[in-house]
Amino acid sequence: MRTIAQDLRYAIRVLRHAPAFTFVAVLTLGLGIGAATAIFSIISGVLMRPLSYRDAGRLVNLWVDFGVAAQSLPAMSPGDFKDYQQRTRLFESIAAASGANVVGATGALTDGGNVERVDVSTVTANFFQTIGVDPLHGRHFTAEEEAVGGPQVVMLSHRLWLSRYGGDPGIVGRRIRLDGLDQTVVGVLPASARLWLPAEAFLVNDAQIWKPLQFNYANQPPRNFTFFTVFGRMKPDVTLAQAQTDLENVAAQLRAEHAVHEAAGMRIRAVPLQTDVVKHVRPALVALFGAVGMLLVIACANVAHLLLARSTARERELAVRGALGASRGRLLRQLTTESLVLSAGGGALGVFLAWLGTRWLVWMNPGNLPRVDAIRIDPDVLLFAIGSSAATAVLFGLIPALRAARVDVNRTLRAGTNPSASKAQVRMRGVLMVGEVALTLVLLIGAGLMVRSFIALQHVRPGFDPASVLSFRLSLPVAKYTRFEMRAEFIRRMEEELKRLPGVAHVGFTSQLPLTGSGALSPFAYDEATARNWESATADGRGASPDYFRALGTRLLAGRFFEERDRGASVIIIDETLAARAWPGENAVGHRLQVQPTGSPNAFAEVVGVVEHLRSQDLARAVRPQIFRPMIGFGGTQPFVVVRTTSDPSSLASSVRQLVASMDPEAPVDRVQPMSVYVGDALAQSRLTLILMAGFGVVAVIMAAVGIYGVISYSVSQRTKEIGIRMALGQETSQIRNLVVGQGLRLVAISLAIGLVASYVLASSVSGLLYGVNPRDPVTFAAMAAFLLVVALAGCLVPARRATAVNPLAALKAE
Repeated sequence: MRTIAQDLRYAIRVLRHAPAFTFVAVLTLGLGIGAATAIFSIISGVLMRPLSYRDAGRLVNLWVDFGVAAQSLPAMSPGDFKDYQQRTRLFESIAAASGANVVGATGALTDGGNVERVDVSTVTANFFQTIGVDPLHGRHFTAEEEAVGGPQVVMLSHRLWLSRYGGDPGIVGRRIRLDGLDQTVVGVLPASARLWLPAEAFLVNDAQIWKPLQFNYANQPPRNFTFFTVFGRMKPDVTLAQAQTDLENVAAQLRAEHAVHEAAGMRIRAVPLQTDVVKHVRPALVALFGAVGMLLVIACANVAHLLLARSTARERELAVRGALGASRGRLLRQLTTESLVLSAGGGALGVFLAWLGTRWLVWMNPGNLPRVDAIRIDPDVLLFAIGSSAATAVLFGLIPALRAARVDVNRTLRAGTNPSASKAQVRMRGVLMVGEVALTLVLLIGAGLMVRSFIALQHVRPGFDPASVLSFRLSLPVAKYTRFEMRAEFIRRMEEELKRLPGVAHVGFTSQLPLTGSGALSPFAYDEATARNWESATADGRGASPDYFRALGTRLLAGRFFEERDRGASVIIIDETLAARAWPGENAVGHRLQVQPTGSPNAFAEVVGVVEHLRSQDLARAVRPQIFRPMIGFGGTQPFVVVRTTSDPSSLASSVRQLVASMDPEAPVDRVQPMSVYVGDALAQSRLTLILMAGFGVVAVIMAAVGIYGVISYSVSQRTKEIGIRMALGQETSQIRNLVVGQGLRLVAISLAIGLVASYVLASSVSGLLYGVNPRDPVTFAAMAAFLLVVALAGCLVPARRATAVNPLAALKAE
């Protein structure tokens, strides 16, 4: 232990006496370790850390599939839910959640005189026990409260409890007023309680108020009408495969009992909830972790360059220590200790930089990145940082230490005052430079592909023109607007008042905005095969008012928009993807599309218009076709409103709030924001990946340029006498410059060749992250290689110019 302490003190003293070297080495390692630790903290928080539920690994989400190209969603019919709940044997419990419209709630919270729009979801009585959450105050729902006509009770989310009721535990047992009706608060959820859902889930959401799902199962819709999101908790020691088999046995029974399931080939899948929640971000995070691993290797190569150069300069010192009795093992241990001190400094700096990076990420809260609140520097992340630091010490320090410890004492002490590197050291520095530049090219090509993909995404038309469009959601209290006529009259007056506001051109209403997820599923049929296998083709169903598409800026491709005369008529507008699928090469206008099962009233609807496809979930893909039905007068209680203006839409927000409040103070509005915000949120994940990849690429280029400069500069210093002789014999300065530059560019050419091959091989691994760009795009490959060649040339020219300034007489006298 005394020897280790002595080595440690000596290492610190040696490094303190070389501040420039120590600073550059620690900074380089800190950047690499910090980037790796930051990305690992994201992976740990998002992908690895269990959800905040009791025994979260036993939770699954149940997906129902109806044939090829039809529904494949975490959605189930009420009847099927009851059957799975009663017939499965390997589940401890199965629970369901759905949207507030199932029990007629809209989320207008009006108690205390303050009107607030809150999110409401409905759940079965066993829901919170199933997912593993107990109330902070109060109790769970009871079976009696789930019954149709049962007591009007609610549970509050922790954030609503704090923001509206000041964290008062006495709220339990009191009444609040929701949608004009008194509701008794029976429980308050803990701060950690949050409903995590896959991106494909619709209707249900993580709510501020939870109500019992009082659904009348005696009067349920057809078995293919799916609007329950269902969760299952497997029994202890039950595997996912066993649970899947249990579900498939029940699904086989349901296909035998219900013709609609047999015709559609209904299947059931149990998906681990955590996997379901993060599956869309996993490929990007894995790719980023691979990229940051390359960056860390580049950092290690750079520090290894420094150590090799430093070991040459310290040969005489090490030879003297060897002559005084220090063994090679003793020298190796001392040099290794210095590497460990450097890596410890780099690790400490890296943890600090990672902490800053994760705080920035949480503050930025990028859209489409789930579980951002779980990203933090915890013991697991610190352990990773320590392991990374130790690994880097081996990567950058072992080879230089081994070579330095094998110093030839007699040769070194007999040599002149200027030690020179051996051929093995020169080759090693060249190999390190080749690897460093090759990895840098791989990172640059990845960043270039991300840039081109992001540019392509920015030029994607989402199916509407977001410029100058304001959107918001309106909530009409159910108890106050009980009849369709009352709601329709309020909407009509609001539309008229909105159009009177300065700068308003069009006002439209819809059941769901673009880029906010899937809507209610609408099965359709266009030929005998799809009619016979009902549910084999499904679309997103949405309502639209006559002026909706004009307000949103959606292009009409054929036919017409809805008109006032369409109220009550069996007419629809479809999108271009459905038109191309049902009637390829034909004008879809005038065709009749089957929208209800054969034999149902109003089974067919006439297509009166075709519009461009409106992206529902992200900009990169069209998920499923769309069917729009007339929303004349609008009979619902939660319409989304879009307002096209001739000015900045944000400037209209306060006027919209005041207008609605003047019409009815108990009708709150929320999500008042321009449509451009939804487009920006849809780009958030791609933007984050681009920023990180571009940052890694920039750091890698800087490190590569420093590495190239270091190798060539050191080579020039070792060849000073040779260069002096060449100049004394009459070689021109241009020839000397070309000699030095040529030496560097030969190594760079090898690096670029290796990097291009590696990038070509790895290209398929990032294809899922790209849009509109070939992962082996020759333009990107060539541009990044040319850019790196220019950087390498600059790194070679500076030492080359210094070589031409060598004084031949001084160089010859130096030895």
